[in-house]
Amino acid sequence: MEDYKWELGLYFLSRIQFKEAVTSYVVNSGRNLKFTKNDKRRIKRIRVICKQGCPWVAYCAKVPYEESWQLRKIFDRHTCSRDHKVTLLSSKWLSEKLKTSMKENPKLKLNDIRERVQRKWNATISKAMTCRARKFAKSYVEGSFKEQFKRIYDYSHELIRSNPGSTVKVKVDENEACENNVGNNVEGTRRVLKTFQRMYICFKGLKESFLQCRTIIGLDGCFLKGYYGGQILAAIGRDPNDQMLPICFAVVEAETRDSWEWFLHLLISDLGGFSV
Repeated sequence: MEDYKWELGLYFLSRIQFKEAVTSYVVNSGRNLKFTKNDKRRIKRIRVICKQGCPWVAYCAKVPYEESWQLRKIFDRHTCSRDHKVTLLSSKWLSEKLKTSMKENPKLKLNDIRERVQRKWNATISKAMTCRARKFAKSYVEGSFKEQFKRIYDYSHELIRSNPGSTVKVKVDENEACENNVGNNVEGTRRVLKTFQRMYICFKGLKESFLQCRTIIGLDGCFLKGYYGGQILAAIGRDPNDQMLPICFAVVEAETRDSWEWFLHLLISDLGGFSV
């Protein structure tokens, strides 16, 4: 984006997309731009100029009878110097760039974020902006994980539908919650809250493959570096070429005696029972 060349007649899906493109260009190039025509009376056109007085200018307007916007005028030449304090760099824009990092490392520190911004975009941000950006990114990541866990049963049924004969087990903790009706002489209603605890997956193809392989099973567990943590337990076999053959795996809350017994009982059942 530092050497990005604006094309006259370029289309954008919406006004928001155009403003995001300008913000990305500003942050990467280090030029301080500002929007001049973006009020309620002139919502169908936006004009962008340089705050330092150089001749750079862009004019974007809404296409008649369409939802898209088009770049109508552009003078892409700067005579100003680079600025380390970019005003269009907001905490919301920064949070969008931090989503992937927050998924990989939910405990990302403020100093690490500030150093990354300084190193990647050569820009300086305040500690307050860094804190707000991390808060927005963290809430997005937490919300996305919650939505995925809500659909764990849909995922399980899809695995069984697309892999007939496979085994998928989901274990949850059920707790009763009481909701009081304020202002009424009615006892509170009770509803069951389900919290994900464990999930076991063994595909039919892997089960059938192991029955034709050497009777060796390796067991191991490792930590999950996601937002909610947990551990993964896995059973590995050996194929005729002496290569690793995954048999099954499970996601559990922790590597305990109870979780291993639960995992091994399901594994034994899938392989034919205790007699086998």
